[in-house]
Amino acid sequence: MPAIHKPLFHRHQWSALLASRSKFGGKMNDIRIGIIGSGGMASRHAQHFSRTDGFELIAIAARNIETGPALANKHGIDYLPTYREILKRDDIDAIAICTYNDTHSEIALAALDANKHVFTEYPAARNIDEAQQLLSRIDHSSRVLRVGHNEVLSPSHRALKRQTAQTGNLITALFTRLTPGRGQRPEILFNISISGPPALFFVYNIYPLVDCFGPATWVEAAAHYENLRDDSTYDSFANSVTVGFENGGIGQWNWAGGIEISDAEEYRRIVMTDGTLINRGDGWHLSTKSSEHDLPAAEPSDVTIQTQFLKDIHNGNWQTDARTAINAALIGLVAERSIEENRRVPLSELLQ
Repeated sequence: MPAIHKPLFHRHQWSALLASRSKFGGKMNDIRIGIIGSGGMASRHAQHFSRTDGFELIAIAARNIETGPALANKHGIDYLPTYREILKRDDIDAIAICTYNDTHSEIALAALDANKHVFTEYPAARNIDEAQQLLSRIDHSSRVLRVGHNEVLSPSHRALKRQTAQTGNLITALFTRLTPGRGQRPEILFNISISGPPALFFVYNIYPLVDCFGPATWVEAAAHYENLRDDSTYDSFANSVTVGFENGGIGQWNWAGGIEISDAEEYRRIVMTDGTLINRGDGWHLSTKSSEHDLPAAEPSDVTIQTQFLKDIHNGNWQTDARTAINAALIGLVAERSIEENRRVPLSELLQ
């Protein structure tokens, strides 16, 4: 049996303590959550969930026998060595997945099978089969699947989505980002087998367009990796992805990272029949033949991604966001297939 590190304070075992939770502060209705992972993202989510009213942080599950117990001890909660151990716990209602990209969907599917609500970092999946399995669960699951895309809460994105609904039909959307080789980045990011191609770990650039214009019907992609090694790591990259959207129009993303450039640069344009939306780094603008004006931002909200997850659990209405997150990830996954096979790939070939 694997070792379980217990804090001195065993909150999930003492019935007297549970009674006091109900009597003092109404804590019996808290969602009891466990964190899977113990890196930087897990630490941030552990801090946020522990400070969010409506959640109670119960346990950390992590393979790392140094950072896992340290994070659990910091919060005075249990440490478990594997995610399967945390899914067996009856005193945990929900889990937050903060692991490497290649395990997100595996753990999410197992957690849903274990009747847990799921919060996961993006991307939603690392392979097409597991993405399809997640899509099939959405309409039939009694448990929530929330992927950690903050765009749903962003006033700028909500203003963009509102404007695209009023500006005719999409013609083309263009995104380009160049990033230098200096600076801090996780070494695991430049590892194809674990993190996926750039179109997958930059899925947060894809998500806004899928949210505005719907899923893709076909994907065509190309990539170059500088000094690609046998262990699938590399030093720099270029990745280009083009899609046809189900509702019409074309989207294109271009990324180059780890390259010789002094500062990061980004180009974003959305060309529609009744105007062009432009972002020069200072928010979105609507440009027509006669004028250009700023888009008024949507009303700011004090909702965080953690409180949104809590609202999902209590009120439902999470399914549309989950589909958008999975469909955005599918573009990156099908782009990988397109690169391998050197052809345009219709999603109808892969999705059932």
